Amino acid sequence: MDDTYTTNNEQLWADYQLGENSDDIVIESSDDNRQLAIQLVNQASHRLDVFTRDLDPRVFDNSEFVDAVRSLAVNDNKARIRFLVIDPDKAIKLGHRLLDLARRLSSTIEIRKVHEDYAANQSCYLLVDERGLMHRKLASRFEAIVNFNNPADAIYFEHHFAEVWDHSSSELDFKSLHI
Repeated sequence: MDDTYTTNNEQLWADYQLGENSDDIVIESSDDNRQLAIQLVNQASHRLDVFTRDLDPRVFDNSEFVDAVRSLAVNDNKARIRFLVIDPDKAIKLGHRLLDLARRLSSTIEIRKVHEDYAANQSCYLLVDERGLMHRKLASRFEAIVNFNNPADAIYFEHHFAEVWDHSSSELDFKSLHI
């Protein structure tokens, strides 16, 4: 996508506020996914849950996203930040920035490897403060729906996330691998 398209989209979304705007935003590019993920996390006050195949580096491995997660973690000592990753091997091998941050802020940021019973799930989603949602039906593609105020759908994904979380395990390499 050209920069004009991205800039215009950023301007369209700049005024969207978590808990206020309930319009569905349909996006199709990794740049749009990255930008809206950053915007959602920057507005989070206490909670972030992410379900992902491989900690998608085009969306989640950039300084702006990691800074937003770090800010959430350090600005609220009760913040809960959790990542469920189906296939963490690539992120571990490439030294994903979130892994380093999670090691340094292990009391606030948790990462678990998805239990094999749930590994066939093809989606990717990000939940913020029980309201904000970014959902890609196919994690391998960037078509997504983003909504800054959709508690009804957020509850559905929260239940799914909690079920998978309870059956998944901490990945030792997340904590012990030193970059």
